[in-house]
Amino acid sequence: MEKNLAYASEYSLLANKQIFHNKVIRLNVKWERPRKGWIKANIDGAFKIDSLEGGIIGVFRDLKGRWMMGFLMKIQAASALHTELQALLHTLRLIIKEHMFPIEVDTDATKIINIINKDYHANDIIFQKCRLFVEEASRQGTILFKHSFREGNMVAHVLAKATLRNTSYNNLCTSVQLPDPVIDVYGKDQDGYVYARN
Repeated sequence: MEKNLAYASEYSLLANKQIFHNKVIRLNVKWERPRKGWIKANIDGAFKIDSLEGGIIGVFRDLKGRWMMGFLMKIQAASALHTELQALLHTLRLIIKEHMFPIEVDTDATKIINIINKDYHANDIIFQKCRLFVEEASRQGTILFKHSFREGNMVAHVLAKATLRNTSYNNLCTSVQLPDPVIDVYGKDQDGYVYARN
């Protein structure tokens, strides 16, 4: 009986000549400046599965989009998510150490937002460390987390990819000057360049 119902349902779907279309929606995406008096941190991680290597970075900018500071580091990582979490962890450490508040942290990794909101359950030590640092930062000042499409996070994205080409591991480099690999995309952000995303 159940088999006959399944066949009947399948026949009905095939016989019905409704045509379904996927509608393409175009979004205009750009780097968003922080609100007045705030700092913006864009974070990203790039991961190479064949070598289990990651490049992590955090970029801090002011209301006018000016480079305040940034960090980059090549790491060994277990997954893309592990790489993104390392980027978050190092960003939180710098925010707390340098007392950079109020601050908005943007990431293109939606799982990071879920982890921060405690919607993601895991016993991994890096998850726990991230949550502890979020709590500590929240006690010191105002910190917000926001998802940004990759096109709105291009300076961090390009720099994370470039960091994978470094030869040394676990060498945290901080920079108060704009690194060469991101001069072009940084200029686009400053000019309000809009990327089309389908």
